[in-house]
Amino acid sequence: MKLLHTSDWHLGLRLGRNDRTPDQSLAMKALIDIAQEEKPDLIVHSGDLFDSSRPPYEPMRLGVRALARLSAVAPTVVIAGNHDSLALFRVLHDMAGIAHPRRLWFIDSPEVLEIPQLGDGFALTAVPFIPPSLISSLSIADLAKLEGNYADGVRSLNTHLLAQAQQIAGNRGIVTYTAHLHVAGARPGKSEKVITVGEDYTTTVESLGAAMYSAFGHIHDPQLLPGGLVAGRYAGSLVPIDFGERTQGKHAVIVELGDDVRVTERPLPGGRPLHQFEGSLEQLEADAAAGKLDGTLLKARVQSADPIADLADLVAAWAPDCDIFDLANVVANQPVKAITATEEAGDAPPIEDLFAEWRSSGNARKRNAPDAAVVAAFSRAMGDGVERTAGFGTSELVTAADTALKAFSTDGEEG
Repeated sequence: MKLLHTSDWHLGLRLGRNDRTPDQSLAMKALIDIAQEEKPDLIVHSGDLFDSSRPPYEPMRLGVRALARLSAVAPTVVIAGNHDSLALFRVLHDMAGIAHPRRLWFIDSPEVLEIPQLGDGFALTAVPFIPPSLISSLSIADLAKLEGNYADGVRSLNTHLLAQAQQIAGNRGIVTYTAHLHVAGARPGKSEKVITVGEDYTTTVESLGAAMYSAFGHIHDPQLLPGGLVAGRYAGSLVPIDFGERTQGKHAVIVELGDDVRVTERPLPGGRPLHQFEGSLEQLEADAAAGKLDGTLLKARVQSADPIADLADLVAAWAPDCDIFDLANVVANQPVKAITATEEAGDAPPIEDLFAEWRSSGNARKRNAPDAAVVAAFSRAMGDGVERTAGFGTSELVTAADTALKAFSTDGEEG
């Protein structure tokens, strides 16, 4: 049996003001070409199909069309990552079910899948991203109330689901596994959010021994699962997500399952190179003249003794095909304002003056009452000013605010 493993497309991704769709489209075309050449029996996408829970329509259309082409090659399973919307996945799953037989699955909760096209003797355990707040509700009902950490909960869930998968596949069948989780010991990419790869989200691979291959997503740096205990890997992201991944190669993973497991990485184009520069203006101009900036996404820190006027215009003139992500001028002779002694609290403007300034600004709501009347009412409500407000409790603040807000209306209308 042959399996194609891909992950972390992050469709809808932007790098600053730069839309990454052209880069992702190039990589997806190559991925589809690889699928058509390799002719796998199953395609697994291990999560983060989209970059946000509300992807724009065009990236959504791009993803659906790519998955339609992949599912024409082989049955295709997509699990939800931490960036994906579970509600959107349910809608997409229902729509994909219109086809008979079904060839495309969107998985929003842990389950064991049987793929009709693969016949008896095969089962796929699918575990989408699980926030720590939900792990206890996903523990197996016939176990005692979950006691332990996040890893314990995922372990008990995996043990149960893989036992179910083994029953379905039989003694001589094939059991595979896919998840969008952080495994302890994996090498995190620099673009993943810390909160989703921190200690609270860490799991282990000890419970995955029943799976011939484990297809993981969530970590963007392609790599084998740590420890060497089970056969499996992180496929990595489709293209370099940001400059933290600029040196990473991106791949489609081809897995052949038989008496043993054989894994081959097929390289994918990353689209526009992410070019990082630090140096003088003269060095940047020389790089542009040598064509090093052409067709790149640029992050540059240009050092100079004095501020450089119109730096972005200079770069655009030197390298018209370069897309600027971040362009900073690091100035050596930057004037520094001397730090003076901190003013006493009593030197601060009266709170009435600050309120009057706000009321005259464009940030204030539409005003019907005269400003002078509102400021006077506010002053009366606040009483002794700053000294008194520092000790206000919630109820006293509300009362004072309500009193002041009554001045916001004229003839019974709110101002």
